[in-house]
Amino acid sequence: MRTGIPARLACACIALLLCACTGFAPGNPPLALYQPGAGYRFETLAQEDNPDELFVIVSFSGGGTRAAALAYGVLEALRDTRISWHGHRKALLDEVDVIASISGGSFPAAYYALHGAKIFDEFPQRFLYRPVQSELLHRALSPASWPKLASPDYGRSDLAAQYYDREVFGGATYAEVIANQRRPFVVLNATDMSSGAQFPFIQDQFDLLCSDLAGVTLARAVASSSAFPGGLTALTFRNYAGSCGYRQPSWVQLAAEDHALRANRARSARAQNRLSLAATEPDAEPTAPPRPLRPYIHLTDGGVADNIGLRGPLDAIGSVNHPWSVLRLMNNRSIAKLAVIVVNAATHPPSGRDQSARVPGLIDTLKTAADVPLDNYSADTLDLLAAAVNQFNEEARLLEACARIAGTRCAPDGGAPHRVELYPVEVAFDYIAAEEDRAWFKNLPTSLELPRESVDRLRSVGRRLLAEDPKFQALLKTLQGCLPALGATC
Repeated sequence: MRTGIPARLACACIALLLCACTGFAPGNPPLALYQPGAGYRFETLAQEDNPDELFVIVSFSGGGTRAAALAYGVLEALRDTRISWHGHRKALLDEVDVIASISGGSFPAAYYALHGAKIFDEFPQRFLYRPVQSELLHRALSPASWPKLASPDYGRSDLAAQYYDREVFGGATYAEVIANQRRPFVVLNATDMSSGAQFPFIQDQFDLLCSDLAGVTLARAVASSSAFPGGLTALTFRNYAGSCGYRQPSWVQLAAEDHALRANRARSARAQNRLSLAATEPDAEPTAPPRPLRPYIHLTDGGVADNIGLRGPLDAIGSVNHPWSVLRLMNNRSIAKLAVIVVNAATHPPSGRDQSARVPGLIDTLKTAADVPLDNYSADTLDLLAAAVNQFNEEARLLEACARIAGTRCAPDGGAPHRVELYPVEVAFDYIAAEEDRAWFKNLPTSLELPRESVDRLRSVGRRLLAEDPKFQALLKTLQGCLPALGATC
């Protein structure tokens, strides 16, 4: 018996060494040829039954299962909300054009992108009611996982991605999402760990890497978006920049070279260049392909850059150079009503630190440094969004005044000035009227499992908070819409 134990230990050590020496296996394939009209892009999705005149953006925040359940409840409410639009009675969910998600909110977002209405039959059992965190911990502690985790190229988020792939998304890749050819355009967001820039899972972003998003699994995208620092590790993607014939838009190079330009446009351009630039090694053969300046990209939780998923929509509303520019549609007079529904699962449990003179500890300090600025930024983002649309409408008002004074059209193209009705809607625990209920929701943990009763309460409160929002009520009034109250019918 004793002779068998050393033999087994030796075999285990050899297996660990072999796995530790295993090279990095990228989860994103190279792109053979850059094709700006192909892949997962906003402009390639069908919209016959979803015209841009009523443009609806929904954002899902981070917060683990708490955020996923709240977002799911809002999706259920949007499904049940009936509106009249161009003579047709339909669900408001069918008019959603874009979903932008972060971290925990990326689970229902990705599932809806893949399965559409099937989410309402499958997602609760597939994810919301499952002890996901316990199952992930069990796999991490299993001896079968130790050889993989011993590799420097494999981390806890890789293990999580494999679990999500097998148990939640069934091995699906973005190729299946592309094949659906339908809106909404679902943008899962992670954070580039080195630059701190937001990293959206869309083909426009993967073009910078000369990588084909169609070959990336939904599970790996979600795992990247929800790779909470500390508990989970960053996920690594291969950068093939310089190999597919990609050409940056002209504005990128101009903005990147203008170091005097102190604007978000210049910062965005420089961030793009850091991903897409490649150079030939000094001692390489003349025919050798260029090497990316950053051969590997490490992605962590999307909440590091933006915890409510609204940064992308804000940029889209403020810039014509954005991959899915809403401003371009506004300038083209395509959008008449713009609804932005923010599902914010942020909590604020009491810390007790202000009840003592004791110096806050390291963990408390690090957590506060990560969370508080993001919460403040999230609130400011909502104000910035309204300001961007107000500025657009103010310019339209000035053109109208100019036309009245001059007796002629003042718009640059001779067209009539165009205004957009904005409906900013926020679903957040802060708006729960009952203090006891509000405290209960704001003390829910950020984890990947909650009791079934908690999940059901989150689904229910998401529906109620949406129905109670004044801007949402105003939107429904203009659309002759109705969302059945809890236990009631329209």
